[in-house]
Amino acid sequence: MAWVIDRFEENLAVLEDTTTLENIICPMMDLPSGVREGDTLIKKGSQFILDLEETVARSRRIREKMERLKKKR
Repeated sequence: MAWVIDRFEENLAVLEDTTTLENIICPMMDLPSGVREGDTLIKKGSQFILDLEETVARSRRIREKMERLKKKR
C-alpha cells in the first residue's frame, strides 16, 4: 500500500492512500527523516519507508500534466 504526504499540520502529517484516497494522520516522528509534501511512502509493518523512485515518477507525471494544461490555453 502506498501513501502520499498530503500536508503537514504542526507535528503531524496527513497521508493519503494512493488507491482508496483514504486519509490518515500520522505523527511526524513515525516518518523517515527529511520527507516532504508529495513524497510517496510505503508501509512495511509499522514503518513508513520513502519510495524515492515513485516520488520522482509521480512528480514527473504531475509536471507533464500541468504543461499540457498550460498549452491548451
